[in-house]
Amino acid sequence: MHLAPVAALALPETLAQWKQYTQLHSKSLFHLLQATAADLRASGQGRVLAAAMMGGYWGRTEAPMPGLPTGGGSNGMLKTMNIEWPEVAAKTVDFDQSLSAEMMADCIAQELLTPDSRIEIGYPQGQRTVFDPIPADLKAQSPIQLQPASDWVTLVTGGARGVTAEVSRIFLVPGATLILVGRSAEPPVELADTAGITDIGSLRKAFLLRAKSQGLIPKPAEIERQVQGLLRDRTIRANLTEFRQAGVTVEYHGVDVKDEPTFTALIQDIYQRHGRLDAVVHGAGIIEDKLIVDKNPDSFNRVFDTKVDSIFLLSRLVRTESLKLFAVFGSVAGSFGNRGQVDYATANETMNRVGWYLDKLWPQVRVLTINWGPWAAGMASDAVNEQFKARGVIPIPPLSGRRFFRDDLYYGQMGEAELIAGTFEGSSREAYEVQRHLASAKAEAEVVPPATPVQSNGNGYSNGVKPNYLPLLRNQPKIQPNSSITLEHKFAYTSDPYLEDHAFDGNFVVPATMNLEVMAQFVQAAWPEWKVAEIQDMRVLKGISFPPDTSHYVLVRGRAASHADAASLEISVEIVDPDTKIPHYRAKVVMRPELETAPFTEYTPLTSGEPEDAKLAYPRYLFHGRRLELITQLPRVSEEGVDAMLIPSTISEWLPNVKDNPVWLFDPGILDAAMQISQVRLRKLYNISGLPSRLGSVIRYSEQLPKQPLQASLRVKSFDGTHIVTHTDISDETGRVYLRLLDTEATCSEALNRLNIRWRIEHGYPEQM
Repeated sequence: MHLAPVAALALPETLAQWKQYTQLHSKSLFHLLQATAADLRASGQGRVLAAAMMGGYWGRTEAPMPGLPTGGGSNGMLKTMNIEWPEVAAKTVDFDQSLSAEMMADCIAQELLTPDSRIEIGYPQGQRTVFDPIPADLKAQSPIQLQPASDWVTLVTGGARGVTAEVSRIFLVPGATLILVGRSAEPPVELADTAGITDIGSLRKAFLLRAKSQGLIPKPAEIERQVQGLLRDRTIRANLTEFRQAGVTVEYHGVDVKDEPTFTALIQDIYQRHGRLDAVVHGAGIIEDKLIVDKNPDSFNRVFDTKVDSIFLLSRLVRTESLKLFAVFGSVAGSFGNRGQVDYATANETMNRVGWYLDKLWPQVRVLTINWGPWAAGMASDAVNEQFKARGVIPIPPLSGRRFFRDDLYYGQMGEAELIAGTFEGSSREAYEVQRHLASAKAEAEVVPPATPVQSNGNGYSNGVKPNYLPLLRNQPKIQPNSSITLEHKFAYTSDPYLEDHAFDGNFVVPATMNLEVMAQFVQAAWPEWKVAEIQDMRVLKGISFPPDTSHYVLVRGRAASHADAASLEISVEIVDPDTKIPHYRAKVVMRPELETAPFTEYTPLTSGEPEDAKLAYPRYLFHGRRLELITQLPRVSEEGVDAMLIPSTISEWLPNVKDNPVWLFDPGILDAAMQISQVRLRKLYNISGLPSRLGSVIRYSEQLPKQPLQASLRVKSFDGTHIVTHTDISDETGRVYLRLLDTEATCSEALNRLNIRWRIEHGYPEQM
């Protein structure tokens, strides 16, 4: 628990004091994460909580912040940690001054004990509040709110290329002054031996010849550095030439923006020579990506200080008498976290909080922090851009980004200090349009889930306790920038002991039906106003298996169909590997306001075929352990199909750590048993085995299964020796159907018999039975 920022403090006067607070409020949390990483991750139940005092809304109201914005970086840091370490739970909590220390402690304890995947939480006036970005389209309106003029003096940090160069073009009004600040000095005229060469290979040769003429033998990496430096310098020279030809007075200064003496001297010189600053665009930043456990503290400081120290210096140096615009360029890495960018995410989220602080401090100045998605012309590496693409965030074309900034400058409103800008996969808009979101214009109150069961008031629940229909979920679904929903889930023997009863070839294998249940519970949690009624077209793409002494993480992600009516809602769902994004399972989940009325089975009992001893069927034909041995009778096994009696699984044996009256949506045990009886038939009649490859449809007609034995009526629809398709009804003694499996497909082979044979040998049965 990192509680250092929970204090009412005034903004410091000096950079030295500011750095003391950033060390205490932000950087110390990073050092704690590094120091405790092994312990936090080893248990699978590690938790990290960071708290602040910014008014309960993370500064997003008109009320002044009681504390400093320096504690806000924990949002970016812990969201990044949660991506890199999904097994560790993360919380950030913001308070106002209305709560006593004891009440704050109670809130913190409740957050640590609440199974909730929300990371960013506020407690204004003690009311638990969550924050989501909301779309906020700009509409061209008259009059224009703010427009660069010929007398403006504009300061842009971040150099003369990339994102800052693109937006600088907006200020190219003839007669205006544009002052650009970059890390290096303005590049000199290019030497003759490389001038005019555009081919990269030819440039490498030119630098090699230059080095040899000086008696040097450079390494390839040095040649590459020189080539990239030349291309950077060319871009800067070309941009400066273009800006000057537009009739604008252009200055370029090579200054380290986090160096207090030189940056201060520059700002003072600007006021001495020009007498004013009308606009500041703060785009300076560097990236040095590494995972948290590998991150060097000096590197963290460089990345963090470049953004955070310089924005503090600007806040103390600029004069608001003439200032009309103070725009800060941040990143969605701060808003949502990003793998390998803990320092960058922390810095950007700190700047978001500083932006809100200044918005209150300077009511006459338009203050905004734009959390940009990656730019196609930005400094993000290809690897980082690929990470964003995998999460549905598409790099922004430069022209689109420039247009976004121009429109926001013209038509944006005061008090919108934290924006999210990006192009997101699956949007209904044109691909080139950058979408505008307010990071938290609307905060919706959310009640903390109670720690004890909800008591019934005559609702018919057994024992008067409401069933827990989501016992598998140890995290809660999260909404992503592209409007998809995701959930991280861990399979491990400690929480899933049924795995020992579904193992072969030395590995635990998660039953396909358990993956179906995970998808169903995920969708039910994400869209709670509907009921999961049916799973359609579930495909087994790559089964999930892992050694018994390890655990396995998956990412479940879903997206609602673009259309829905009052009768149904369709959700596309995948279970994927969180690192490779390779899918394990894919399905469509159909939700309805209420479950459909249960039909009666159309299948009459079989009249042909032979009975099979259910107890002997497991060692003879199957490989399932005790918890999955749910077939009690097999009165008929024939060419036409199988009649069987099954018992529902005992959920307390499958998930012993779950309390509060747990109930399955689709009992994965009884669904697996429905497939087991098909396996018995294949082995008994054809001496081959099958593995499920697709479930065409699994329909749920009841909120929960009765605890008594149920009838399973399996009928074969097609079989060609290598591929089988079956239908199965699971019903009670009256024929009322509880579950219906349509078009269950399996791939068949004699080679798969080895699974049963190995199981027999491992469990002391004879190899032949």
